[in-house]
Amino acid sequence: MSTTSEGPITPQKSWFSRNWAWFIPMGCLGMLLSCGCLGALIAGFTLKSIRDNGVFAEALALTRQSPEAREVLGEPIEADWKIQGSVSTSNGEGSARLAIPVHGPKAGGTLHVEAYKRDSDTWTFTTLELDVPDHPELNLLGDAPSAPPGTVPARPDLPDVEPLPDEEEMQEEPPAPDDKDVEL
Repeated sequence: MSTTSEGPITPQKSWFSRNWAWFIPMGCLGMLLSCGCLGALIAGFTLKSIRDNGVFAEALALTRQSPEAREVLGEPIEADWKIQGSVSTSNGEGSARLAIPVHGPKAGGTLHVEAYKRDSDTWTFTTLELDVPDHPELNLLGDAPSAPPGTVPARPDLPDVEPLPDEEEMQEEPPAPDDKDVEL
């Protein structure tokens, strides 16, 4: 063992041995913050993609143009960030079902939107209704016929055809005769 004028030399501890008491909690906190930031980025991207979608912008524009909505909500009409629902698009076709919180200086409510598009960039609204507490529900489509909620009307230029049976229906065996019909 080596000695110096101050005394024997003792081996120094490693950096981790000296700093583990703060390193481990800070490392866990850093990982939690990283996961939180990733979650916020995903939520922000999802919200931005819904807001940038044409159906959201068109629905909000139609609401702002509606005299009934302006009377009930006041002007300006703004949308909150807590949008609920889904938008699905593929190969120029799509469907959307959204609940958009909207508010104005007088009141706030929920804009219920159901729309579809076929082979174009134009959304066709089947439902565009404003639900404001203490007011009757407003149909912002006016006199335009709307389909029942949850349905997408057929395109008028296509003939009506029967849907193909599901695979399960095709593979089902015929039902067994009732006990009453069996002869012994």
